[in-house]
Amino acid sequence: MNLSRIFLLLCMLVGLVPALSLAAPANPRPVVFTQKDGSTVTIRHYGDEHYHFTKTMDGILVTGDGDGSYVYADAEGKPSSYIAKDPEKRTPAEIEFLKTLKQSEVHSKHKALNGNRFPETLAPSVIRPKALLRAYKRAFDFVKGERYFPVLLISTTDKEAFDSVDVYKKLNKKGYSVGGHYGSMRDYFIESSGGKFKPTFDVYPISLPKKFKSYDDEKTLVTAAIDMLVERNDFRLRAVKYESDCPFILMHPLSNDEACTYNEGFFSHQLSTRYLVDKVYSKNGYRFDRYAFVAQKDENTGKLNRLATIAHEFSHVLGLFDLYGVDSEGYATVGPLPFDLMALGTRNGDGRFPPTFSAFERESMGWMYLEEFFKDSTMLEPHMLEPLSKMHAYSVTNPKNGDEYYIIEYRPAVGFDSKISESEYSGIQGKNGVFVWYVNYDEAEFATNFPNHDPDHLRIDVMQVLDSKNTYYADFTFVTEKGKTDVPGIFDLKVYGDTLVCFVLSEEKGAKSCPKPKPSSIPDRQQGPAQMQILGGVLTVHIPVKGPKRLKLFDALGVCVMETRFDGESTQVDVSSWAKRPVLVQVEAGGKLVSSRLVMPR
Repeated sequence: MNLSRIFLLLCMLVGLVPALSLAAPANPRPVVFTQKDGSTVTIRHYGDEHYHFTKTMDGILVTGDGDGSYVYADAEGKPSSYIAKDPEKRTPAEIEFLKTLKQSEVHSKHKALNGNRFPETLAPSVIRPKALLRAYKRAFDFVKGERYFPVLLISTTDKEAFDSVDVYKKLNKKGYSVGGHYGSMRDYFIESSGGKFKPTFDVYPISLPKKFKSYDDEKTLVTAAIDMLVERNDFRLRAVKYESDCPFILMHPLSNDEACTYNEGFFSHQLSTRYLVDKVYSKNGYRFDRYAFVAQKDENTGKLNRLATIAHEFSHVLGLFDLYGVDSEGYATVGPLPFDLMALGTRNGDGRFPPTFSAFERESMGWMYLEEFFKDSTMLEPHMLEPLSKMHAYSVTNPKNGDEYYIIEYRPAVGFDSKISESEYSGIQGKNGVFVWYVNYDEAEFATNFPNHDPDHLRIDVMQVLDSKNTYYADFTFVTEKGKTDVPGIFDLKVYGDTLVCFVLSEEKGAKSCPKPKPSSIPDRQQGPAQMQILGGVLTVHIPVKGPKRLKLFDALGVCVMETRFDGESTQVDVSSWAKRPVLVQVEAGGKLVSSRLVMPR
């Protein structure tokens, strides 16, 4: 862990961009949509929350008429008076109308009217480190322990909501399996956090007193729902459990398809009330800020929306960003597509098996630490890697730039991750095994939600997936300042079922082969990762390794400034007189380095 990596942690957690809207890319699977007059048209969606558009199967741009139907876009990119139909059902008048249009020009006009829907402006806190640290501490607490979030389940006089009991079960019930799901949303976050984050989603049915059309802009819909929520006795009784500036989920009663006929911006996304009303929205003394805006209905089945879509948008509320890149049609084509919830992993198992958070995301949330590889005597020794569910992963960092590094994690095909290998998007076939991730963090591109917008320079991606047929990886190369790692690669990789992986870091003569593992060969870190922090001038170290240990502290120049010994799993050291900058903390046990972290004073 280094200073830049810690800064990544801060940026990813705190919701630094209050005006930033985040969402998953549109699902381009064809949908047969029933118009308000009872006719049907087959359509496909493209883009994401920044620019979302819809076409018929023969490429005609259509748009919502504001009243529940799709119509052809006219020459100005605006709704025409013609209800959209499939080619074989169009009348002569409709055919003649379409002949007068040049679709490329229609698309340009439509994009000018509807693109850049949610401007992405960096928050001032990005350039104010002190404010950033305060926000980080709050966000760090926010994603740990038992937490509670209100869910506003919306209905209107003409649009019925799903049964609140069914929604509650999908979000909270342990082992939820309706419709082939692996688990609930609470299960998903407990699994992804190694049990460190245990959210409960309180579902509040909100019956708005008008037709859905009356709430056809987001400000009206969201504020009307909040105004009714705060009047409820059950909300007031529970409100003490909720976070300050109460993050929430709003589920409107339509599908994405239906909602976009009323407002193109109703495509599922995450947003902040500060964007809607220029401040944190307040009512009756309660404050509401970040929220996930999602459809109750799945557009393909008409049933309760897929778990992965809701989890994706809520993960944005927690502070994570999209990791996909899109082509000119707005379709996701690059990035860790089948491998990550923040890319196209939302569709694994038809959205019922969202892949758990990567080690990158878990570290960003403060749920785990990466174990860094250094050049030392262990290069020739076998290294054991447990499944990511054990909160274990390794990193290899560019010695010249701590923002560029590789992550090695093991994902067997179990649980939420069991459908990764069945998914294929943009020519990328999902696989299970040892993932080798590449991360090249850039503050601005992550903070504006565009880490993978440049296909020639991806900021985060799965470089390779290794299994027993592909036993080595030897391309830990870096871009920045031609950094060169001392770790040549992974060699002699062996996979032992779903429980353990073994490899060495050198192919030199004398490197030991991986032994068949025994219970005693699984490292002590199975008990949990090391935890270190400097708070108020006191360094606290907790490391679940038995026996006497040696603690060494190094300054920014690599000079050892303190050395001490301790027994047990924890110790505290007063470093207030000199630790004003990041400190490299190393712990040795049994003559071996067991942990090395760069710790930032707070």
